[in-house]
Amino acid sequence: MTVEPYHFANAERVRLGRFPVLDTLLYRWARRIEETLFERFHLELYAGASIVEEMKFSAFFAGLKRPRPIYFFGMEPFAGEGLFVLDNRFSNLCLGGKGTRGSDDSQRLAPHNHGRLQAVVQQMMADFDACWADVHPVKTHLNRISTYLFRARILNAYEPCLVAQIHLSGDNVSSRMIWCFPRVMLEPVLDKLSHVRVVPSLVADRARQQPRSADELLARSDYRLRVRMGTVDPRRGRDGLQVGSVLPLDNPVGGDAMLEINGRPLLVGKMGELQGRYAVQVTGTYETQRRPIAQDPAAFRSISWPRAGA
Repeated sequence: MTVEPYHFANAERVRLGRFPVLDTLLYRWARRIEETLFERFHLELYAGASIVEEMKFSAFFAGLKRPRPIYFFGMEPFAGEGLFVLDNRFSNLCLGGKGTRGSDDSQRLAPHNHGRLQAVVQQMMADFDACWADVHPVKTHLNRISTYLFRARILNAYEPCLVAQIHLSGDNVSSRMIWCFPRVMLEPVLDKLSHVRVVPSLVADRARQQPRSADELLARSDYRLRVRMGTVDPRRGRDGLQVGSVLPLDNPVGGDAMLEINGRPLLVGKMGELQGRYAVQVTGTYETQRRPIAQDPAAFRSISWPRAGA
């Protein structure tokens, strides 16, 4: 009896969570789809995302049982074409049907109403692009739509593809959409997407992509701004604290004023006058303008501390 080695490349379906970044992108997309559908239809839906599976195209195609809306799309900068497959219940929702769970109140997809569905799909594709922002910038574009299954045979039966599903449920809605990429389409970045050490956060960090300005940060904070010319040591004044006393100012930044936010010195400026009122003009930051007491390290001298009992 001979035993032949088993190769995963020959498997009909591999479900191992091999593409954690793609899984994360799909989860992000599901959250955005929830927001998009709420804004358009005022429905609170839950979008559950599966993991990305690699399978032969024949296994994917066998799951398409009856006619349904199938969008063919490209994704720059990658070559090739993918499929975004909807079911008739989701199509009915977008076309204005009142029920999607076993209801006969369905809308037939036709040239005169296809625009309603396409507007929703285009928004979801824009959401999909946004999910890739910190991974690999992409731009998807819809090529065509068909409801005939035989037109969805974009690959040979044995060619591998990447497939995942998003399930929608809630408010009398039960639907699913299927995402299918030919493996060769994402081949340029598959190594990056399958061997990363850190999976990106599930929700894209907008603050990291577009750092907020200082003005925006201050606008969101409660703070106190104080201008200080210096401090006074009453012991150094002539004749103490009385009328006519002259008290010198101790100022760590020379003759400049110091601007403090919540008690912390951050800026320096010049004092002046503006339209009959005292004013301060910011000239720099506190750290860059402050000068050390001894600029020459060679001027430092060691001292002998008195010993106890001496």
